[in-house]
Amino acid sequence: MPMFDFSCQGCEHSFELLVRKGDTICCPACGSETVEKLLSLPALKTSSTRGLAMQAAKRRDKAQATDRVFEQAKYEASHDD
Repeated sequence: MPMFDFSCQGCEHSFELLVRKGDTICCPACGSETVEKLLSLPALKTSSTRGLAMQAAKRRDKAQATDRVFEQAKYEASHDD
């Protein structure tokens, strides 16, 4: 069963939908049947894309750790008596 991306021409809502043969496609937000099928790119995982994803995850984790340390220090400073 293929999944497709659609955009509603009435309310401009974007959504993903499992489409079976003979199904009528309606926007889940407004119920309109005037939808446009969008071009979807396949998700590929290669060693280079996996490496880029790991680098991005490490940067995100480092930023979140810095934020946690800052928030913890701010919390401790506001609760010290």
